[in-house]
Amino acid sequence: MIEINNLTKSSIIDKRLLRRIGEKVLKTERPAEEWNVSVVFANKARMAELNRIYRGKDESTDVLSFASDNYPEELAGLPRSLGEIIICPSEIRFDKKTGLPHIFIHGLLHLLGYDHKDQKEAKIMQAKEQEYLTFFKK
Repeated sequence: MIEINNLTKSSIIDKRLLRRIGEKVLKTERPAEEWNVSVVFANKARMAELNRIYRGKDESTDVLSFASDNYPEELAGLPRSLGEIIICPSEIRFDKKTGLPHIFIHGLLHLLGYDHKDQKEAKIMQAKEQEYLTFFKK
């Protein structure tokens, strides 16, 4: 399940599209498991605060992903929380219509363990992003 909370006044957020994208990515990447993901849209000030607290960077950013690493054993059998993605719509640096799905996919791939710390990882992650973006541009 993809839970989406818009804490901004942004109107570019197509919740239905984002849910479809999220479900496709999750079913492709983790087909045998059921996952929950929380998506929050925040303003620049809140995003800058979170970026400062969790990444030590005193500036806003377009997306932050927080993976849920701990899953209590007593909840076994229930859908697991993959984590939370926080997006700042005003920080999306390219076309807002295609940029939001791209940023969402990027954040979701981070929750799934993809990264771009080096060139090899970055190429793999970018290829995955393009694969899912192409699927939804059809």
